[in-house]
Amino acid sequence: MKIAEIIKRIPEIKVRKGDAFLDINYIWADTRKLSPNDIFVLPEGQAENYPKFIESAKNLGVHSILVSSSQLKIPGIEGFTNILEAEGYVGDVHGKIASLLSGNPSKKLKLVGITGTNGKTSLTFILFHIASTLGKKCGLIGTVHIRILDKILETGYTTPDSSSLNLILKDMVDAGVEYVFIEMSSHGLKLGRTSGLELQGAAFTNLTQDHLDFHSTMEDYLDSKFKLFQILESSSLTNKFGIVASDVPGGDLMITKLIAAELKSPIYLMGNSGEFNYSHTKLSLTGSEFRLHRKEKDVPFIEVRKVKTNLLGNFNIFNVSLAAFISFELGLPWENILHSIESIPTVPGRFQVIPSSDNSRIAVIDYAHTPDALENILKSCKEILPKQLICLFGCGGDRDRTKRPMMARIAEEYSDFVILTSDNPRTEDPKSILGEVESGFSRGFRRYETVVDRRSAIEQGISMLEKDGILVVAGKGHETYQIIGKTKTDFNDYEEVKKAFQNWEKDR
Repeated sequence: MKIAEIIKRIPEIKVRKGDAFLDINYIWADTRKLSPNDIFVLPEGQAENYPKFIESAKNLGVHSILVSSSQLKIPGIEGFTNILEAEGYVGDVHGKIASLLSGNPSKKLKLVGITGTNGKTSLTFILFHIASTLGKKCGLIGTVHIRILDKILETGYTTPDSSSLNLILKDMVDAGVEYVFIEMSSHGLKLGRTSGLELQGAAFTNLTQDHLDFHSTMEDYLDSKFKLFQILESSSLTNKFGIVASDVPGGDLMITKLIAAELKSPIYLMGNSGEFNYSHTKLSLTGSEFRLHRKEKDVPFIEVRKVKTNLLGNFNIFNVSLAAFISFELGLPWENILHSIESIPTVPGRFQVIPSSDNSRIAVIDYAHTPDALENILKSCKEILPKQLICLFGCGGDRDRTKRPMMARIAEEYSDFVILTSDNPRTEDPKSILGEVESGFSRGFRRYETVVDRRSAIEQGISMLEKDGILVVAGKGHETYQIIGKTKTDFNDYEEVKKAFQNWEKDR
């Protein structure tokens, strides 16, 4: 496609220098993927490497570069034959160009974006299960992996960069996929990775403290999440919709922003005052029972249905309920949806239960790495009424430090015993991280132990676990590595817990 045609479709671009009739193949911020007829974009947040990236692009024979007005004076930019200037944020323009040059694949799909601090992964997995069970061809993009029908691909980010994302969506179209469920992280939304997508649906789960190392303020974090609904608003698809969980942390803030924005897209609420809700929850170690409330459109009454699912915990009741309502708004048959949620495959690293061989005690693996997520998992375990609840967790290095003492206070409140251990310390000293976590315990609290080595900590937790007790192993979930310094080594909580149970059973 010629530059002139791109500008005609995306008027936020203007030619500062060069030939508007040059043919363009694609757009990349990754120099390893560039070809001469591509547009190069400087990757966000890597200013110290810009001279090296610019030189690499030129050596590859790349003629065109997209920059913001503030980047025009970066040394080396003037050496490109074509300089395109983006009005506004260059990441958003990058996303729109990637979508255009890949053939607008999202427009050919029913794409549902999910955002929120917690619950994104579980929700997308449940949605994939519901739609697949009902015979739909589905794709999934998120933290654990990318899935195209039955094909699994690994991913390095919750939300891939916009160039990669649109090519993934194109592959899904080519594979015959109809429905795609995608996690939209605050990073991805803020950096423009999802800009230019045509959404069928959007959903917000909650907003609690996380990623303040990236966002700096909760207001910026909220603004980034809100961008999902701005993308929905710009979508040209018919029957598009949004669903916001209202009775959750951050729900009122999101609703306030939506009201102020006066969006024309239909936005429904899940909560006490919303079109959708759930109630009468009943928890056990074998499953969960609850009721779903759905207001009939144009009819002054509410349908209430008693349902059950094999998934455990109040937060999973929330996830299953929201997934059911999203599926309904996508036009899937309500009765079939209710039947499909009775048996849902366990989401990797999300309330993943590992019992001892005699089922006398269990461990629960969960990705909970924020204060809110840790509280949710511990409360859900507490509601099952175990005779003992042990919480094992740590906090990541080179990440938001303010949440460390907060998580300690939560673990103290809900647990009978706490084991502090390493969780991707990265370049920080693991003992220093755990010292900051310990500072959150109340004065005189002694029901905890610090075991820096995570494998040893898991072994200790299993050895301490009493009959009818629960060990929560929080923080890593589906991850299959531990990052110490800048080295990533193999480590899998699920496998380590299984080994610890086997060793304990041999020795007792």
